[in-house]
Amino acid sequence: MRGSVSSQSAGGRSVSLVPFLFGVAQRAELPGVGLTRLLGDFGLSEAAARALLLRMRQEGQVESIRRGRGAGYRLAGEYGRRFDRVRAGDRAAQPEWPGSFHALLYQVPESSRAFRDALRRAAVGLGYGQLQQGVLIALEDRTAQLGALADPPADAQLFVTRLAMDAADAARAARIAWDLDELGRTYAEHTETLNAALAELAAPPEPCAETLLRYSDLLKTPMTETLRSPRLPDALLPDGWPVPALWRAIGEVQRVYGPAASAYVTAVLDAS
Repeated sequence: MRGSVSSQSAGGRSVSLVPFLFGVAQRAELPGVGLTRLLGDFGLSEAAARALLLRMRQEGQVESIRRGRGAGYRLAGEYGRRFDRVRAGDRAAQPEWPGSFHALLYQVPESSRAFRDALRRAAVGLGYGQLQQGVLIALEDRTAQLGALADPPADAQLFVTRLAMDAADAARAARIAWDLDELGRTYAEHTETLNAALAELAAPPEPCAETLLRYSDLLKTPMTETLRSPRLPDALLPDGWPVPALWRAIGEVQRVYGPAASAYVTAVLDAS
């Protein structure tokens, strides 16, 4: 059923459809014609789909590869790395508590607010948490990846250091910096929604556009939300941290819907 998605999803939120389709296809490169056709199943016109891919290319989120008279696309940059983290489920072994946080301390006046906001956004995108105004923390030093640091304004003060804490204080700091209580409630709600959807499924899904849309509706938001979950030692996470249960629910949705959705996407891509 083409054109069934609201016009709102054809706006800014449609960017997340592209890595979702890469994940369903399980391919590193997708042909532009097929990708445009699949975006059409989500309500994007051909012109809107092409404009979306152009914008993502300009912002370094995808790269295009010339293939004869057509083009293929690959995910690129930090966007591609973040998507790889989602696909992997971020289920690697949890790190040990090293006894201190890496910290980036900054003092930026209101006159350089644009730099301050860009620094904070870039840091959060790399996994930093904000302990308080002007204090960003992480387990590892990622300042080399912070492009915002390349050209700071003259009136900005930046310091890279480490904050030593015992495990109990570090757990309190992590709870604040990454808003773990709110994250935990969000993950628990997603888990409940996915489990309920699976329980209500009357018949195995067929390989069709409707299955692809349902698969996206179920997984796109929960998997995007998992990007907000910091990789922290177990000792720093609240008791009953719900991320493992969420990944089990995501895995079950993938088991039930994934083969049919992948078969449909593969058919469209191969036909293109």
